[in-house]
Parts: sequence; structure tokens; C-alpha cells
Amino acid sequence: MNVLIIGAGRRGLRLGKHLIEENKNVIFLDASSERCQQAVSKLDCMAVCGSATNVDKLIEAQVSNADAVIAVTDNDETNLVSCGIVASEFPQVKTTIAAIRSISYLGGESHHPILGISYIVNPDQEAANRILGIIRSGLYKDVISFPDAHFMLFATTIGKDSPFKDKTLIEARKKIPGQYVIAGIRRKNKVFTPYGDTIIKSGDEIAIIVDEEESKDIFTELSGPVDDSTIRKILMIGATRITRYLLSAFTPQERKKVTLIEKDEKIAREFLDIFPDILIINASVTDEATWEDEKLYNTDLVISVTENDELNIISSLYAKRLGAKRVISSIKTNNNYISLASHLDIDAAISTTNATVDTLVRHLRGRTIETLHTLFDGSLEVYEFLIAEDFRYLNKALKDVNLRGKAIIAGIKRADGENFIPGGNYAFTLNDTVIVAAAHKDQGFIQDIFGASLI
Repeated sequence: MNVLIIGAGRRGLRLGKHLIEENKNVIFLDASSERCQQAVSKLDCMAVCGSATNVDKLIEAQVSNADAVIAVTDNDETNLVSCGIVASEFPQVKTTIAAIRSISYLGGESHHPILGISYIVNPDQEAANRILGIIRSGLYKDVISFPDAHFMLFATTIGKDSPFKDKTLIEARKKIPGQYVIAGIRRKNKVFTPYGDTIIKSGDEIAIIVDEEESKDIFTELSGPVDDSTIRKILMIGATRITRYLLSAFTPQERKKVTLIEKDEKIAREFLDIFPDILIINASVTDEATWEDEKLYNTDLVISVTENDELNIISSLYAKRLGAKRVISSIKTNNNYISLASHLDIDAAISTTNATVDTLVRHLRGRTIETLHTLFDGSLEVYEFLIAEDFRYLNKALKDVNLRGKAIIAGIKRADGENFIPGGNYAFTLNDTVIVAAAHKDQGFIQDIFGASLI
């Protein structure tokens, strides 16, 4: 399968690495010779240097042979026009996906495709959705919610005092009963799907899928106490597109709790016109007097979403030192800060790149995949599949499907809203939503069972 990626920046390289690991043939097209050289040196791929809006360069990049074209440059116009050209001039390309940040291109804040482009993905909205999911979870940690099933996904490290240490999965389930599944383990950089006799060791990172209603209890047992006190005051730092999406998703009651700091007076006034029910402070977050004069230290939740990664981390740490209960930071440009934040006093660090790539890959995987999330640097994938009429195991029992130890069926949501963790006698039923976890290296096997890829 052949994929042309337009843009060899951070998102393009992250996506390319993911697809190459799936044995897909990847070619990059980028205007920067330096980025092209970087792609070739880091990945097993080809790269063409030139403008993606130039038909000759698209042809040189073998667009005629591509099954999918994905435009992820930092320029909305380039992404939009290049995918539009491909959709118009090269109809044999099955899928075109453009990353577009500008709200004006999307007709408000929708995701309706335009110019014949198959999918449009907004990186800022993807990050906002991740942050909103964390807030809605009530854990205020780096958790992932599934919109179509009442389960949550999080990762935690097994310490020397963990109740799971040196226990098999069967023993661990007896130690802490409840509606949860250990979906994957990373041990010394190796990720695998566990089974009943797998022994959990100190230092293991485990991925857990848990029923929403039991999430706080399970999280407390494994990661420490959860402060579930009411959020009375929210401080947002930076009036960015992520901020706009978050505020739009908040209820009117939630917006009344929000104070927003923005140093640019013009942008602050624009936000005030759109969201008159929030308090906006036109000041610099780096000014210590701002925190003291406005008593910003008395805050339940701080969400730092400026365009500057370092400022987001520093602001979050400073807020925590002053007494803020919980802090969330967005990371836009340097994914290395994600692992750094996990060792600091930051409750959740959200990577715009990772959130965007997850969505891009989901669009490539087929129509039956509702969501796709990755953990452990992309080595573990968790899918949310919709069981359709053409599913080959429809009405068959789970125990009769040979998953070869490569996947775990972690949760089911019935069409009537019932949620449960399935046993062997569960039968795949039309319109069920099924949560499946598998190592990335086994995605081909999973794809073959649960859905036909678009490419």
C-alpha cells in the first residue's frame, strides 16, 4: 500500500514512522530540502523536494500510484490546495486527508469535507477534544475517553508497593475486583498483549481500560488518591484556537467559572466578544504581579494552551507551586516534553501531534473504526469498532474467534447503552461497539478481523 505524505515536519514524520512500521510504502513531498533529508535519514522512505501545489512535483512523488494522500504541512492553504488538486486530477487516489487549523476554511467549527477531500482534520480541535475528555472524566489525569462507550483508558507504572507487583493477571483481578482490563504492557521498551498467566513486574507500564463508573476507585488503587472535589474556578492561559474549541464545548455554567489570561489586547477583546460570560485578563502570565493582583493562585484547574510549549510547562508548574490543585498543559512542537511532564508535577500533558496522528490513522483504517488511540509511543493501539452487517464473526461467540493472543476484547457497548466487559460466551451483535487493544505490530491481523482498510 502506498501513501504520499505532504509535509515532513513533526506530524508528517510521526505519521510516516507509524505507517512504515505497518509495512506501508511512504513517500514524502516537502518544500524544504532539509526536512526531506531528515525524513530519508530517519525513516525507510523516499522524499521529493518541491511544492505540493505543483502538479509536476506531485507526479514526481508518484501520486498516481498512491492509495492515500495526507497533507500535514504547517500551512493550511498548502494542505487544502494540494489535496484538492489530488482529488480533482488524480481520482484513482482513494483517500485524501488534509490537516486544516483555520476555522474559516471549515465553515464555522465543523469538519465537513470540501473540494472533494475525503477528510479534514483540525489538530487544535483534536487536542481540545483530548483535554475535554480529561475534564469530563473527573480524574484530571492523562486519560482517554471513548465517546461511544462508557470506558476510559489510562497508563500507569507498577511501583514496588503496587498491589499488582509480582501477580499474574488472574491474581491481580482477585486483588482488585472491578470492571477493568489490563490491555497491554510495556516492559523495557517491548510492548505485548498479556494473558492470564502473565506476571506483572515492578517497572512495567500497564494500559488499563476501565468502566467509567469505577474509574476513580481503580485509579486510586493503582496511581494514588484522586481529588474529586468540585471545580469552582478554572484558569485558562492563552487565547488560542484550542481555547476557543474548549470554551465552545463548555456548558454556560462551566464558562462562568473561567478566567482567561491573554497578553494580546486585540485577541483578548475578540474572545470577550465571543464569550462574554468569562473573565478575561489582558496581562502577561509571566508577570508575577498578575498572579498576586488577581489571586490566580486560588484555582482548582489550570489549563495552559499557549502556542509556546515551554511557557505552558513553566506556567503549569508555577501555578501548582502557588497552590493550584490540578494543571493541564498542551504540547504542540516538542513531543519530548510529554515524557518530561510525566516526571514533573503536571497532571496531564496533551500532545497535539499525537492526537492528530491518531485521528489520521483512524481515517485510514476503515469505516467501522469509530476511534483509535495509541499509547507507549504508538506501540499499543486501542480501537473502537462498530459491528456492521458484513462483520464475518457476526453472532459468533468470542470464545470461537481465534485471536492468537494478539488482541484483547476489553469492552462492549450495546446499541441500547449497556456497557460490560465480555466473557467467552459473548456473541458479536449488530451495532455493538467493541473496544479492542493490540500491539501496533499486530495491526494487520486486527484489521483483517474487524474491518477492511481504506487503503
